[in-house]
Amino acid sequence: MHDKAVYNIAVGMTLKELQDERNIDRDKLAAALETDAQSISKIEHGELRMTAGELILMIDKLDLPWDDFIKRVRAKLPEAAKMMRLSLIHISEPTRPTT
Repeated sequence: MHDKAVYNIAVGMTLKELQDERNIDRDKLAAALETDAQSISKIEHGELRMTAGELILMIDKLDLPWDDFIKRVRAKLPEAAKMMRLSLIHISEPTRPTT
């Protein structure tokens, strides 16, 4: 079982994958979702969560069946969990004094 943060990363990875597959410009997607390109980038990198409304709008705008989206997110979970672990390791590393 994964926590919410891992799912958020997987959703962002799936969003980026769909953009690449469908040649959708980040600015155009941002306009369709009534947000800005910087927010889309943060969602792609798991730094910002999508609201339920944004998620539904995105899936609708991409003309993607829900089950396909869920399958794609689930397929990204192992990679997202690995990314999460790596970021936690990096955060928890002690700072070394510089000489």
